[in-house]
Amino acid sequence: MISRNDSLEAAALERFMRATRAVNAAFDATRGEPHFEHGARSVARSQQRLDAALRELETSERSLDAILSRSARQGH
Repeated sequence: MISRNDSLEAAALERFMRATRAVNAAFDATRGEPHFEHGARSVARSQQRLDAALRELETSERSLDAILSRSARQGH
């Protein structure tokens, strides 16, 4: 049987992995975008997407760290 801690860890790890993939995709989009063809609005959207992905990555990392630390303290 899977414990609640295992479920929380798995969910937090999945969130972190999704956030990591989103950052990679957003970063690739900013690098590969032909800035001069699409104008400043497109560049701004790409930057906003990257900023949001980085914030989610930071949040998911803190959440994962907290869950893993709590599990370690409980002797899991």
